[in-house]
Amino acid sequence: MIALELKKLGQLFSHKALRSLGLGVAAGSMMLGLGAFAKPASAVTVGGIDLNSQALADELLESFGSFTTSGGTLDSVLLDGQVTTSAFSATPGAFVTLGFSNPILNSVGNDLAIFELGLPDSFRFEINGSEGLGEYLTTETGFETSNPTRSINVALIDFSDFGVAIGDYVSEIKIKLDTISEDFGSTPDIALVAGIRSVPEPSSMLGLLATAGFLAYQRKSKIAKKA
Repeated sequence: MIALELKKLGQLFSHKALRSLGLGVAAGSMMLGLGAFAKPASAVTVGGIDLNSQALADELLESFGSFTTSGGTLDSVLLDGQVTTSAFSATPGAFVTLGFSNPILNSVGNDLAIFELGLPDSFRFEINGSEGLGEYLTTETGFETSNPTRSINVALIDFSDFGVAIGDYVSEIKIKLDTISEDFGSTPDIALVAGIRSVPEPSSMLGLLATAGFLAYQRKSKIAKKA
């Protein structure tokens, strides 16, 4: 008899839990339909990559070398938020250290995009004294600037490569600009550095909503028992 009652209670609990899960999933679907996971206003797209417009490099902390720019000073072309202005150097050991007044979160996957113009080249980076995986080769995005027409290339950086823990922030990065391309014999013509937009995965949000629904059911049951 006791075993039968326990079985019934187990079935009732499973039914309620599944019902709560269904409510959570339904709520998640409704949020998706209403655009709850749509691109936020702070996002901009460059070369097909969504960037956080609040996470652009906005400080030139240090530099070394003689630079040729597309117009203006070194800091103006690197910090103007435009992919059409750029700078390169042929000085051995040339580098720039850029800062972010809004530090960039290290989340799962790539965290930073470095854009350059012309032929694909390689960069070396330093974050917290680490050079990560060494050279990072840029790839063509399939987009171009106009007047003049130049290919827009990008290197994507995962902060975890540099020993940065998930959930930690990066506020500056040293970019070495004297790496000579083996294919073309050129050095990087750096144009724009910005954090990549990161948002919670919809599946994760649905899971949170389902959990919230289950907890709400538990709370309701406790209130009913007290009454």
